[in-house]
Amino acid sequence: MAVPSYAMGITKYQLFCVLVASIGSFNFGWNFGVINLPGNVITKCIAGPEHSILGLPSCLPASETIWTLSVGMFPLGALVGAIVCTRFANVYGRKAVLIYSNVIAIVAAVLFGVAINIPMFIIARFLSGVSQGCANGTFSTYVAETTTPKARDMLGSTIQMSISAGTMVAQLASLGLTNPPLWRVLFSITGLISLIHMLLMTRCVESPKWLLSKDRVDEAQDALQKLRKSADCTEEYKALVETVQAEMGPDAYSATIPDLLLGKTPDNLRHQLLLAILCMVFQQFSGISGVAFYSTKLFESITSPPAHYSPKPNLAQILTGILSIVGLLAAVAGMLLAGYFGRRTLMLFSHVSMIVCSALISVGSIKGYNIMAISMVFVFYTVYLVGPGPLPWAIPGEMTPIYAISSLLAIAGFTGYSGVFVIGMAFSPLLDALQGYTFILFAATNTVAAITLFFLLPETKGRYIPDMIRTHSVGIHNIMQARYQTSEFKIEEKEDF
Repeated sequence: MAVPSYAMGITKYQLFCVLVASIGSFNFGWNFGVINLPGNVITKCIAGPEHSILGLPSCLPASETIWTLSVGMFPLGALVGAIVCTRFANVYGRKAVLIYSNVIAIVAAVLFGVAINIPMFIIARFLSGVSQGCANGTFSTYVAETTTPKARDMLGSTIQMSISAGTMVAQLASLGLTNPPLWRVLFSITGLISLIHMLLMTRCVESPKWLLSKDRVDEAQDALQKLRKSADCTEEYKALVETVQAEMGPDAYSATIPDLLLGKTPDNLRHQLLLAILCMVFQQFSGISGVAFYSTKLFESITSPPAHYSPKPNLAQILTGILSIVGLLAAVAGMLLAGYFGRRTLMLFSHVSMIVCSALISVGSIKGYNIMAISMVFVFYTVYLVGPGPLPWAIPGEMTPIYAISSLLAIAGFTGYSGVFVIGMAFSPLLDALQGYTFILFAATNTVAAITLFFLLPETKGRYIPDMIRTHSVGIHNIMQARYQTSEFKIEEKEDF
Protein backbone atom coordinates (compact mmCIF):
# COMPACT_ATOMS: atom_id res chain seq x y z
CA MET A 1 0.00 0.00 0.00
CA ALA A 2 1.37 3.43 -1.01
CA VAL A 3 2.46 5.84 1.72
CA PRO A 4 0.16 8.90 2.10
CA SER A 5 1.96 11.85 0.52
CA TYR A 6 1.38 14.20 3.46
CA ALA A 7 3.43 11.84 5.66
CA MET A 8 6.45 11.90 3.34
CA GLY A 9 9.70 13.73 3.90
CA ILE A 10 12.05 15.01 1.20
CA THR A 11 11.93 13.20 -2.15
CA LYS A 12 14.73 13.44 -4.69
CA TYR A 13 12.65 15.38 -7.18
CA GLN A 14 11.37 17.77 -4.51
CA LEU A 15 14.96 18.43 -3.49
CA PHE A 16 15.98 18.91 -7.12
CA CYS A 17 13.23 21.47 -7.76
CA VAL A 18 13.96 23.40 -4.56
CA LEU A 19 17.71 23.50 -5.17
CA VAL A 20 17.24 24.61 -8.78
CA ALA A 21 14.73 27.29 -7.75
CA SER A 22 17.19 28.45 -5.06
CA ILE A 23 19.75 29.41 -7.74
CA GLY A 24 17.90 32.75 -7.90
CA SER A 25 18.63 33.26 -4.19
CA PHE A 26 22.24 32.17 -4.79
CA ASN A 27 22.43 34.89 -7.45
CA PHE A 28 20.96 37.34 -4.94
CA GLY A 29 23.79 36.47 -2.55
CA TRP A 30 26.31 36.77 -5.39
CA ASN A 31 25.24 40.34 -6.16
CA PHE A 32 25.10 41.09 -2.44
CA GLY A 33 28.71 40.02 -1.90
CA VAL A 34 30.39 40.88 -5.19
CA ILE A 35 30.44 44.61 -4.45
CA ASN A 36 32.58 44.23 -1.33
CA LEU A 37 36.16 43.99 -2.60
CA PRO A 38 36.58 45.80 -5.96
CA GLY A 39 35.23 49.24 -4.99
CA ASN A 40 38.57 51.07 -4.79
CA VAL A 41 39.87 49.43 -7.98
CA ILE A 42 36.77 50.55 -9.90
CA THR A 43 36.22 54.05 -8.54
CA LYS A 44 39.64 55.19 -7.31
CA CYS A 45 41.72 53.52 -10.04
CA ILE A 46 44.21 52.28 -7.43
CA ALA A 47 45.43 49.55 -9.81
CA GLY A 48 46.89 52.28 -12.06
CA PRO A 49 45.79 55.32 -14.09
CA GLU A 50 42.64 54.99 -16.13
CA HIS A 51 43.37 53.53 -19.56
CA SER A 52 41.53 51.68 -22.33
CA ILE A 53 41.27 47.89 -22.45
CA LEU A 54 39.58 46.59 -25.62
CA GLY A 55 38.00 50.01 -25.98
CA LEU A 56 36.63 50.03 -22.43
CA PRO A 57 37.97 52.06 -19.47
CA SER A 58 39.99 50.13 -16.88
CA CYS A 59 38.14 51.93 -14.07
CA LEU A 60 35.10 54.17 -13.57
CA PRO A 61 36.14 57.15 -11.40
CA ALA A 62 33.47 58.17 -8.90
CA SER A 63 33.15 59.78 -5.48
CA GLU A 64 32.54 57.80 -2.32
CA THR A 65 28.93 59.00 -2.32
CA ILE A 66 28.30 57.77 -5.86
CA TRP A 67 29.88 54.40 -5.09
CA THR A 68 27.66 54.13 -2.02
CA LEU A 69 24.71 54.74 -4.35
CA SER A 70 25.96 51.86 -6.53
CA VAL A 71 25.92 49.64 -3.47
CA GLY A 72 22.39 50.72 -2.54
CA MET A 73 20.93 50.32 -6.02
CA PHE A 74 20.85 46.53 -5.73
CA PRO A 75 18.53 46.33 -2.69
CA LEU A 76 16.44 49.16 -4.15
CA GLY A 77 16.01 47.13 -7.34
CA ALA A 78 15.24 44.02 -5.27
CA LEU A 79 12.50 45.95 -3.51
CA VAL A 80 10.93 46.89 -6.85
CA GLY A 81 11.27 43.33 -8.15
CA ALA A 82 9.69 41.79 -5.06
CA ILE A 83 6.65 44.09 -5.31
CA VAL A 84 6.12 43.81 -9.07
CA CYS A 85 6.65 40.07 -9.39
CA THR A 86 4.06 39.12 -6.79
CA ARG A 87 1.35 39.91 -9.34
CA PHE A 88 3.25 38.29 -12.21
CA ALA A 89 3.68 35.09 -10.17
CA ASN A 90 -0.06 34.96 -9.54
CA VAL A 91 -0.95 35.56 -13.19
CA TYR A 92 1.75 33.67 -15.09
CA GLY A 93 2.95 31.13 -12.52
CA ARG A 94 5.81 30.67 -10.07
CA LYS A 95 7.93 28.72 -12.54
CA ALA A 96 7.50 31.33 -15.28
CA VAL A 97 8.70 34.14 -13.01
CA LEU A 98 11.65 32.07 -11.79
CA ILE A 99 12.65 31.47 -15.42
CA TYR A 100 12.03 34.82 -17.10
CA SER A 101 13.22 37.10 -14.31
CA ASN A 102 16.68 35.89 -15.33
CA VAL A 103 16.39 37.78 -18.62
CA ILE A 104 16.71 41.04 -16.67
CA ALA A 105 19.86 39.75 -14.96
CA ILE A 106 21.39 38.81 -18.31
CA VAL A 107 20.78 42.35 -19.57
CA ALA A 108 22.42 43.65 -16.37
CA ALA A 109 25.41 41.34 -16.95
CA VAL A 110 25.91 42.78 -20.44
CA LEU A 111 25.80 46.32 -19.01
CA PHE A 112 28.41 45.39 -16.38
CA GLY A 113 30.64 44.05 -19.12
CA VAL A 114 30.46 47.13 -21.37
CA ALA A 115 29.95 49.95 -18.83
CA ILE A 116 31.89 53.06 -19.87
CA ASN A 117 30.83 55.20 -16.92
CA ILE A 118 29.44 54.86 -13.42
CA PRO A 119 25.79 55.62 -14.39
CA MET A 120 25.77 52.50 -16.61
CA PHE A 121 27.20 50.51 -13.70
CA ILE A 122 24.50 51.86 -11.36
CA ILE A 123 21.73 50.94 -13.84
CA ALA A 124 23.17 47.42 -14.09
CA ARG A 125 23.12 47.11 -10.29
CA PHE A 126 19.49 48.24 -10.20
CA LEU A 127 18.45 45.77 -12.92
CA SER A 128 20.24 42.87 -11.24
CA GLY A 129 18.38 43.81 -8.05
CA VAL A 130 15.02 43.74 -9.85
CA SER A 131 15.82 40.28 -11.24
CA GLN A 132 16.94 38.79 -7.95
CA GLY A 133 14.15 40.49 -6.01
CA CYS A 134 11.69 38.70 -8.32
CA ALA A 135 13.43 35.34 -7.96
CA ASN A 136 14.02 35.60 -4.22
CA GLY A 137 10.43 36.52 -3.43
CA THR A 138 8.91 33.90 -5.73
CA PHE A 139 11.22 31.18 -4.41
CA SER A 140 9.61 31.20 -0.95
CA THR A 141 6.16 30.70 -2.45
CA TYR A 142 7.41 27.95 -4.78
CA VAL A 143 8.95 26.02 -1.88
CA ALA A 144 5.79 26.31 0.23
CA GLU A 145 3.62 25.03 -2.63
CA THR A 146 5.79 22.12 -3.83
CA THR A 147 7.11 20.51 -0.64
CA THR A 148 5.46 18.17 1.86
CA PRO A 149 4.81 19.49 5.39
CA LYS A 150 7.71 17.45 6.77
CA ALA A 151 10.09 18.63 4.05
CA ARG A 152 9.01 22.25 4.39
CA ASP A 153 10.54 22.76 7.84
CA MET A 154 14.00 21.98 6.48
CA LEU A 155 13.76 23.19 2.87
CA GLY A 156 12.04 26.44 3.86
CA SER A 157 15.39 27.64 5.23
CA THR A 158 17.15 27.02 1.90
CA ILE A 159 16.72 30.69 1.00
CA GLN A 160 19.16 31.90 3.68
CA MET A 161 21.63 29.11 2.95
CA SER A 162 21.56 29.90 -0.79
CA ILE A 163 22.08 33.62 -0.20
CA SER A 164 25.01 32.86 2.12
CA ALA A 165 26.49 30.44 -0.43
CA GLY A 166 26.21 33.07 -3.19
CA THR A 167 27.87 35.69 -0.99
CA MET A 168 30.68 33.30 -0.12
CA VAL A 169 31.42 32.29 -3.72
CA ALA A 170 31.30 35.94 -4.86
CA GLN A 171 33.75 37.11 -2.22
CA LEU A 172 36.13 34.22 -2.81
CA ALA A 173 35.99 34.83 -6.57
CA SER A 174 36.69 38.52 -5.92
CA LEU A 175 40.08 37.64 -4.49
CA GLY A 176 41.26 36.72 -7.99
CA LEU A 177 38.99 38.85 -10.21
CA THR A 178 39.31 42.34 -8.77
CA ASN A 179 42.00 43.74 -11.09
CA PRO A 180 41.09 45.45 -14.39
CA PRO A 181 39.62 44.23 -16.68
CA LEU A 182 38.66 41.16 -14.63
CA TRP A 183 36.28 43.10 -12.38
CA ARG A 184 33.97 43.29 -15.42
CA VAL A 185 34.00 39.49 -15.63
CA LEU A 186 33.35 39.29 -11.90
CA PHE A 187 30.15 41.36 -12.09
CA SER A 188 29.01 39.78 -15.37
CA ILE A 189 29.05 36.26 -13.91
CA THR A 190 25.54 37.02 -12.62
CA GLY A 191 24.39 36.53 -16.23
CA LEU A 192 25.98 33.08 -16.42
CA ILE A 193 24.30 32.07 -13.16
CA SER A 194 20.98 33.31 -14.57
CA LEU A 195 21.42 31.35 -17.79
CA ILE A 196 22.07 28.15 -15.82
CA HIS A 197 19.02 28.90 -13.68
CA MET A 198 16.80 29.35 -16.75
CA LEU A 199 17.90 26.08 -18.33
CA LEU A 200 17.55 23.97 -15.19
CA MET A 201 14.16 25.43 -14.23
CA THR A 202 12.70 23.99 -17.43
CA ARG A 203 13.18 20.55 -15.81
CA CYS A 204 11.07 21.51 -12.78
CA VAL A 205 7.29 21.37 -12.43
CA GLU A 206 4.99 24.32 -11.88
CA SER A 207 3.34 24.72 -8.47
CA PRO A 208 0.40 22.30 -8.25
CA LYS A 209 -1.56 24.86 -6.26
CA TRP A 210 -1.10 27.54 -8.93
CA LEU A 211 -2.09 25.08 -11.68
CA LEU A 212 -5.28 24.25 -9.77
CA SER A 213 -6.05 27.94 -9.34
CA LYS A 214 -6.00 28.23 -13.14
CA ASP A 215 -8.24 25.15 -13.51
CA ARG A 216 -5.44 23.11 -15.08
CA VAL A 217 -6.50 20.03 -13.14
CA ASP A 218 -4.66 17.30 -15.03
CA GLU A 219 -1.38 19.22 -14.95
CA ALA A 220 -1.81 19.86 -11.22
CA GLN A 221 -2.33 16.16 -10.51
CA ASP A 222 0.66 15.19 -12.64
CA ALA A 223 2.90 17.80 -10.98
CA LEU A 224 1.89 16.74 -7.47
CA GLN A 225 2.45 13.06 -8.24
CA LYS A 226 5.86 13.77 -9.75
CA LEU A 227 6.87 15.71 -6.63
CA ARG A 228 5.61 12.92 -4.34
CA LYS A 229 7.11 10.01 -6.33
CA SER A 230 5.05 6.83 -5.76
CA ALA A 231 3.10 8.07 -2.74
CA ASP A 232 -0.70 8.15 -2.51
CA CYS A 233 -1.63 11.80 -3.19
CA THR A 234 -5.40 11.35 -2.85
CA GLU A 235 -5.83 13.07 0.52
CA GLU A 236 -3.28 15.80 -0.16
CA TYR A 237 -4.83 16.60 -3.53
CA LYS A 238 -8.30 16.73 -1.99
CA ALA A 239 -7.06 19.15 0.70
CA LEU A 240 -5.34 21.22 -1.98
CA VAL A 241 -8.55 21.48 -4.00
CA GLU A 242 -10.47 22.58 -0.89
CA THR A 243 -7.81 25.18 -0.09
CA VAL A 244 -7.89 26.64 -3.61
CA GLN A 245 -11.69 26.68 -3.65
CA ALA A 246 -11.77 28.45 -0.30
CA GLU A 247 -9.23 31.04 -1.45
CA MET A 248 -11.00 31.67 -4.77
CA GLY A 249 -14.64 31.11 -3.86
CA PRO A 250 -17.31 33.84 -3.83
CA ASP A 251 -16.94 34.26 -0.08
CA ALA A 252 -13.14 34.27 -0.15
CA TYR A 253 -11.35 37.23 1.32
CA SER A 254 -7.76 38.28 0.74
CA ALA A 255 -6.43 41.16 2.79
CA THR A 256 -4.77 43.94 0.84
CA ILE A 257 -1.82 45.96 2.10
CA PRO A 258 -4.07 48.98 2.87
CA ASP A 259 -6.45 46.66 4.77
CA LEU A 260 -3.60 45.58 7.04
CA LEU A 261 -2.15 49.04 7.49
CA LEU A 262 -5.55 50.55 8.29
CA GLY A 263 -6.69 47.66 10.51
CA LYS A 264 -9.60 46.72 8.21
CA THR A 265 -9.33 42.94 8.56
CA PRO A 266 -11.74 40.44 10.17
CA ASP A 267 -9.16 39.76 12.88
CA ASN A 268 -7.18 42.39 14.74
CA LEU A 269 -3.74 41.78 13.23
CA ARG A 270 -1.94 44.88 14.49
CA HIS A 271 0.35 42.78 16.69
CA GLN A 272 1.35 40.50 13.80
CA LEU A 273 1.88 43.52 11.53
CA LEU A 274 4.02 45.30 14.11
CA LEU A 275 6.13 42.18 14.67
CA ALA A 276 6.65 41.62 10.94
CA ILE A 277 7.86 45.21 10.52
CA LEU A 278 9.96 45.30 13.69
CA CYS A 279 11.73 42.00 12.98
CA MET A 280 12.79 43.33 9.58
CA VAL A 281 13.81 46.72 10.99
CA PHE A 282 15.88 45.05 13.70
CA GLN A 283 17.33 42.63 11.12
CA GLN A 284 18.84 45.47 9.09
CA PHE A 285 19.60 47.99 11.84
CA SER A 286 21.53 45.32 13.69
CA GLY A 287 24.39 46.41 11.42
CA ILE A 288 24.55 43.27 9.31
CA SER A 289 24.19 44.95 5.90
CA GLY A 290 27.16 47.15 6.72
CA VAL A 291 29.23 44.06 7.48
CA ALA A 292 28.02 42.30 4.33
CA PHE A 293 28.65 45.24 1.98
CA TYR A 294 31.71 46.80 3.60
CA SER A 295 33.52 44.05 5.52
CA THR A 296 36.74 44.77 3.58
CA LYS A 297 36.60 48.45 4.53
CA LEU A 298 35.67 47.47 8.09
CA PHE A 299 38.63 45.11 8.37
CA GLU A 300 40.92 47.77 6.88
CA SER A 301 39.74 50.19 9.57
CA ILE A 302 40.75 47.62 12.20
CA THR A 303 44.01 46.37 10.65
CA SER A 304 46.77 48.42 9.04
CA PRO A 305 46.01 48.50 5.30
CA PRO A 306 49.00 48.29 2.90
CA ALA A 307 50.43 51.62 1.82
CA HIS A 308 50.53 50.66 -1.85
CA TYR A 309 48.23 48.69 -4.10
CA SER A 310 49.13 45.08 -4.80
CA PRO A 311 47.36 42.65 -7.17
CA LYS A 312 47.63 40.05 -4.42
CA PRO A 313 44.83 39.97 -1.80
CA ASN A 314 45.66 41.90 1.36
CA LEU A 315 44.78 40.83 4.89
CA ALA A 316 41.41 42.64 4.93
CA GLN A 317 40.37 40.99 1.66
CA ILE A 318 41.43 37.54 2.87
CA LEU A 319 39.48 38.05 6.09
CA THR A 320 36.42 38.98 4.03
CA GLY A 321 36.75 35.72 2.10
CA ILE A 322 37.05 33.72 5.32
CA LEU A 323 34.05 35.59 6.77
CA SER A 324 31.92 34.50 3.81
CA ILE A 325 32.86 30.84 4.41
CA VAL A 326 31.96 31.18 8.09
CA GLY A 327 28.67 32.76 7.00
CA LEU A 328 27.70 29.74 4.92
CA LEU A 329 28.54 27.36 7.78
CA ALA A 330 26.53 29.53 10.17
CA ALA A 331 23.53 29.49 7.81
CA VAL A 332 23.61 25.68 7.74
CA ALA A 333 23.95 25.61 11.54
CA GLY A 334 20.98 27.97 11.80
CA MET A 335 18.85 25.56 9.77
CA LEU A 336 19.75 22.74 12.17
CA LEU A 337 19.27 24.80 15.32
CA ALA A 338 15.83 25.92 14.13
CA GLY A 339 14.73 22.30 14.41
CA TYR A 340 15.65 22.14 18.10
CA PHE A 341 15.16 25.62 19.55
CA GLY A 342 12.24 28.03 19.45
CA ARG A 343 12.06 31.14 17.28
CA ARG A 344 11.84 33.46 20.28
CA THR A 345 14.82 31.76 21.98
CA LEU A 346 17.03 32.08 18.89
CA MET A 347 16.00 35.68 18.18
CA LEU A 348 16.71 36.86 21.73
CA PHE A 349 19.95 34.88 21.92
CA SER A 350 21.16 36.40 18.66
CA HIS A 351 20.32 40.02 19.47
CA VAL A 352 21.84 39.80 22.96
CA SER A 353 24.97 38.20 21.52
CA MET A 354 25.16 40.96 18.89
CA ILE A 355 25.03 43.59 21.65
CA VAL A 356 28.11 42.03 23.25
CA CYS A 357 29.88 41.61 19.90
CA SER A 358 29.16 45.21 18.85
CA ALA A 359 30.55 46.56 22.11
CA LEU A 360 33.69 44.42 21.85
CA ILE A 361 34.24 45.37 18.19
CA SER A 362 34.22 49.02 19.21
CA VAL A 363 36.49 48.47 22.22
CA GLY A 364 38.91 46.44 20.12
CA SER A 365 38.95 49.05 17.35
CA ILE A 366 39.41 52.01 19.69
CA LYS A 367 42.05 50.38 21.90
CA GLY A 368 43.90 48.68 19.06
CA TYR A 369 43.03 45.14 20.14
CA ASN A 370 42.80 44.01 16.53
CA ILE A 371 42.48 40.28 17.15
CA MET A 372 39.55 40.83 19.52
CA ALA A 373 37.80 43.21 17.12
CA ILE A 374 38.23 40.90 14.13
CA SER A 375 37.13 37.84 16.10
CA MET A 376 33.99 39.63 17.26
CA VAL A 377 33.08 40.56 13.66
CA PHE A 378 33.10 36.83 12.88
CA VAL A 379 30.97 36.00 15.93
CA PHE A 380 28.61 38.90 15.12
CA TYR A 381 28.01 37.55 11.61
CA THR A 382 27.57 33.99 12.88
CA VAL A 383 24.94 34.72 15.53
CA TYR A 384 23.03 36.94 13.10
CA LEU A 385 22.58 33.96 10.75
CA VAL A 386 21.14 31.88 13.58
CA GLY A 387 18.28 34.25 14.41
CA PRO A 388 17.57 37.64 12.78
CA GLY A 389 18.79 36.40 9.37
CA PRO A 390 16.27 33.64 8.52
CA LEU A 391 13.56 33.83 11.19
CA PRO A 392 11.79 37.13 10.37
CA TRP A 393 10.52 35.41 7.21
CA ALA A 394 9.15 32.40 9.13
CA ILE A 395 7.58 33.99 12.22
CA PRO A 396 4.67 35.96 10.58
CA GLY A 397 3.34 32.88 8.78
CA GLU A 398 3.12 30.97 12.08
CA MET A 399 0.67 33.37 13.72
CA THR A 400 -1.24 35.00 10.84
CA PRO A 401 -4.46 33.91 9.06
CA ILE A 402 -3.89 32.63 5.53
CA TYR A 403 -5.95 35.46 4.02
CA ALA A 404 -3.41 38.03 5.26
CA ILE A 405 -0.07 36.24 4.88
CA SER A 406 0.78 37.46 1.36
CA SER A 407 0.18 41.12 2.15
CA LEU A 408 1.92 40.84 5.53
CA LEU A 409 5.03 39.33 3.95
CA ALA A 410 4.94 41.99 1.22
CA ILE A 411 5.05 44.69 3.90
CA ALA A 412 7.83 42.83 5.70
CA GLY A 413 9.79 42.48 2.46
CA PHE A 414 9.38 46.17 1.68
CA THR A 415 10.66 47.01 5.15
CA GLY A 416 13.62 44.62 4.84
CA TYR A 417 14.80 45.80 1.43
CA SER A 418 14.34 49.43 2.45
CA GLY A 419 16.54 48.75 5.48
CA VAL A 420 19.23 47.17 3.30
CA PHE A 421 19.19 50.26 1.09
CA VAL A 422 19.41 52.69 4.02
CA ILE A 423 22.23 50.84 5.79
CA GLY A 424 24.02 50.23 2.49
CA MET A 425 24.01 53.99 1.89
CA ALA A 426 24.78 55.03 5.46
CA PHE A 427 27.37 52.54 6.73
CA SER A 428 30.41 53.77 4.78
CA PRO A 429 29.94 57.45 5.78
CA LEU A 430 29.29 56.32 9.37
CA LEU A 431 32.49 54.29 9.40
CA ASP A 432 34.45 57.25 8.03
CA ALA A 433 32.96 59.63 10.60
CA LEU A 434 32.86 57.46 13.71
CA GLN A 435 35.67 54.97 13.05
CA GLY A 436 35.88 52.60 16.02
CA TYR A 437 32.77 54.03 17.64
CA THR A 438 30.49 52.93 14.76
CA PHE A 439 29.41 49.68 16.40
CA ILE A 440 28.38 51.48 19.58
CA LEU A 441 25.34 52.53 17.53
CA PHE A 442 24.62 48.93 16.64
CA ALA A 443 25.02 47.84 20.26
CA ALA A 444 22.26 50.34 21.02
CA THR A 445 19.95 49.17 18.20
CA ASN A 446 20.39 45.53 19.20
CA THR A 447 19.60 46.45 22.80
CA VAL A 448 16.34 48.04 21.65
CA ALA A 449 15.64 44.93 19.57
CA ALA A 450 16.23 42.50 22.45
CA ILE A 451 14.06 44.46 24.91
CA THR A 452 11.24 45.03 22.40
CA LEU A 453 11.11 41.41 21.23
CA PHE A 454 11.22 40.15 24.81
CA PHE A 455 7.84 41.79 25.43
CA LEU A 456 6.26 41.43 21.97
CA LEU A 457 7.52 38.22 20.35
CA PRO A 458 5.72 35.00 21.35
CA GLU A 459 7.11 31.54 20.72
CA THR A 460 5.64 30.32 17.41
CA LYS A 461 7.55 27.08 16.77
CA GLY A 462 5.50 23.95 17.44
CA ARG A 463 2.35 25.92 18.20
CA TYR A 464 -1.02 25.20 16.61
CA ILE A 465 -1.55 28.09 14.18
CA PRO A 466 -5.30 28.57 14.88
CA ASP A 467 -4.42 28.86 18.60
CA MET A 468 -1.76 31.47 17.80
CA ILE A 469 -4.16 33.45 15.63
CA ARG A 470 -6.91 33.36 18.26
CA THR A 471 -4.56 34.29 21.11
CA HIS A 472 -2.63 37.10 19.46
CA SER A 473 -5.22 38.69 17.14
CA VAL A 474 -6.22 41.15 19.86
CA GLY A 475 -4.12 44.18 19.02
CA ILE A 476 -0.67 45.09 20.32
CA HIS A 477 -0.05 43.47 23.70
CA ASN A 478 2.60 42.34 26.19
CA ILE A 479 3.02 38.60 25.55
CA MET A 480 4.54 38.06 29.01
CA GLN A 481 1.04 38.14 30.50
CA ALA A 482 -0.32 34.67 31.28
CA ARG A 483 -3.39 34.93 29.06
CA TYR A 484 -1.19 35.24 25.97
CA GLN A 485 0.73 32.03 26.56
CA THR A 486 0.13 29.07 24.23
CA SER A 487 1.36 25.55 24.81
CA GLU A 488 3.23 23.36 22.38
CA PHE A 489 0.96 20.83 20.71
CA LYS A 490 1.49 17.14 20.16
CA ILE A 491 1.08 16.03 16.56
CA GLU A 492 -0.95 13.00 17.52
CA GLU A 493 -3.45 15.20 19.39
CA LYS A 494 -4.05 17.40 16.34
CA GLU A 495 -3.46 14.90 13.57
CA ASP A 496 -6.81 15.61 11.92
CA PHE A 497 -5.41 19.01 11.04
